[in-house]
Amino acid sequence: MSKLQLSIIIISYNTKQLTLDTIDSVYRHSHDVNLEIIVVDNNSKDGSAEALKKLASKKKNLHLITEKKNWGFGIANNIGAKKAKGECLLFLNSDTLVQPGVLPYSLSWFTSHPQTGVYSCRLENKDRTTQVSGGYFPTLGRLFLWQFFLDDLPLVRRLVKSIHPYTKHPLYSQMSHLDWVTGAFMMIPRKIFNQLKGFDKKIFMYVEELEFCYRIKQAGHQVVYDPTHSITHLGGESAGSSFALTNEIKNTIYFFSKHKPKWQLPLVRFAFICGSLLRIIIFGIIGHDQKTRQTYWQGLKIAA
Repeated sequence: MSKLQLSIIIISYNTKQLTLDTIDSVYRHSHDVNLEIIVVDNNSKDGSAEALKKLASKKKNLHLITEKKNWGFGIANNIGAKKAKGECLLFLNSDTLVQPGVLPYSLSWFTSHPQTGVYSCRLENKDRTTQVSGGYFPTLGRLFLWQFFLDDLPLVRRLVKSIHPYTKHPLYSQMSHLDWVTGAFMMIPRKIFNQLKGFDKKIFMYVEELEFCYRIKQAGHQVVYDPTHSITHLGGESAGSSFALTNEIKNTIYFFSKHKPKWQLPLVRFAFICGSLLRIIIFGIIGHDQKTRQTYWQGLKIAA
């Protein structure tokens, strides 16, 4: 039997049909790849585990791990990676659809580019428009530009390396060495993943892939974004925007506390306090958006 090339790890949490569709898309477009699929179910309540167990009984290379609590994204991926036997690991969101060619092409990249630590493809919406797929590590300068809306200005956003480059940025149309890429499609050699001990266990969800990419680059490996192939990312089905925004604030603060000088942390908190207040005033009060007002009020309390 040939060596197992790829272990695809999918985290399932109350996205039964989306997860089944993701798995189906993998099978339809992986005929030339020797792979296994490992699904970690984070204690779903929508019948996901039962449906996946039934499917796994029919597919010898589909493995299901059922957990009794919701571990979040990073820890659940670490659990799946411990079972993985493939030379490469692919962390794939449960709300994605794999397109033809992307899996064999991605694997071939590591063979010809040994310095690559992380590889990601283009993420597309249903209408084939490009999604934000990565960006650059947070610095004090980039953080203040983000929180004061300055990196939304046309000239500024083209000149600076933003934490979240806008979707029409030229980098998304060409091969790019980014600082971080999204965990929706994130391929990593298993050896590198194990050497760096996987995702940070203190991050439940959001910013975990950025933090891991930081450690990967610190270890001397490259983070590559390649638009040659794509997947469809339906996005936003497993967590609401308020959850995402508040956790991004919380975990970006944690990132600075872990990797940056201690004197920067008060300035990071100040930036998020100002940014949250601005958004409360502009969107919550002037724009009469109660949900946004509540979200950034929570963000304000996290930063304070």
